Amino acid sequence: MTRRSGQNGHLEKHRNNWRVRFWIDVVGQEKRQHKSVIICPIHGPGALGASERERRAREVIAASGADSVETFQKVEAARNGSTFRDQAARWLANGQSKTRRPFKPATVQTYHSALHAWLNPKLGDMPLSAVDNAAMKGLVAELTKAGLAAKTIVEIVAVAKKVVKSAQDDRGNEMYPRTWNHDFMDLPVVKESEQFRPTVESPEVSTIIQSSEGQFQVLYALLATSGMRIGEALAIRIETDPKRAHISGDCKTLHVVTSIWSGNQQAPKTDGSQREIDLPSSLALYLKDYIGSRTSGWLFESEEGTPLWPRNIARDSLSKLNVPGFHVFRRFRLTNLREAGVPEDIIRFWIGHADRSITDRYSFMKRRLALRRQWAEKVGLGFKLPRFVPHVPQEAKEQVATMAA
Repeated sequence: MTRRSGQNGHLEKHRNNWRVRFWIDVVGQEKRQHKSVIICPIHGPGALGASERERRAREVIAASGADSVETFQKVEAARNGSTFRDQAARWLANGQSKTRRPFKPATVQTYHSALHAWLNPKLGDMPLSAVDNAAMKGLVAELTKAGLAAKTIVEIVAVAKKVVKSAQDDRGNEMYPRTWNHDFMDLPVVKESEQFRPTVESPEVSTIIQSSEGQFQVLYALLATSGMRIGEALAIRIETDPKRAHISGDCKTLHVVTSIWSGNQQAPKTDGSQREIDLPSSLALYLKDYIGSRTSGWLFESEEGTPLWPRNIARDSLSKLNVPGFHVFRRFRLTNLREAGVPEDIIRFWIGHADRSITDRYSFMKRRLALRRQWAEKVGLGFKLPRFVPHVPQEAKEQVATMAA
């Protein structure tokens, strides 16, 4: 781009006019075009002095876009066959259709938001080959100027890297391999102290549960005792067939096999998220009373019998209780498990975290159901359950009333 900047053009007489000649990139052409534009008449009305002709020539060149970065990028993209925007669209489409680790809907939404809000407006028209450390440096400067948090900037830059990396030739090799230089980009460092990870203590959990209403009371008690992610908890179904049930007949074991996002089922967050979680007897009895006579349906559901949406729960219940997100229950449970001295193998299994070493993979302590249940009873709840079990969802109550009639 440096050799295309700062043109003054060449002024010349042609017939009865002064003209300026300059070079300009043209989409679809390998070589630049030598363009000629009339500046003014040589004599008579409209004629300009020497300095005015030079000023007018610079205005004409600027208006043409001959020296602009945008024009250069569009032409280069056409020559190289792909812009950042084009590759980003292909990357998202391929990520959703591939059979090996396809993108989950929630992930697609996150990527799409980063592309729509920041990356495509800043990098979209650039040829993919030009998205390098210098381009990223400019992007980081723009994001920082916009006041985005360090963690947000790092996540947006990570999406841009994925797009560049996704461009491959017909042999599966990267077309534009990069050695990313974070110091050159001036990419901010996300400090541990800057990552907001709120949690709650036992009295707070008891207050939250006591202050909540209906099935939300049961939901929060389950989250605080199991350490489940909210999507996993909302995906629990009641089934009479033990092979399909997400909760055992005695309500002491949960089977996490799916998750709910935007009202739809999807695979859990990671492979390790498919697991079993053992519950203490006190919560098992509480759940059993809550389920009542129901033999099918979602454990937590709307009056229409559909899965609940996390954002609706957060809006209608959690925010009113001043609870900063569902993950506080997960952190609360993990802290209780460690405080009680539960073996790390079992903690990782219950929480759904991956093994950290080969030694972890060699251990099969997580398969010992009796041992897991002993620890579940030993740890207990860590909070007080309400005295009365909330009513089951409306649809289930109608089913019970119909059966009784």
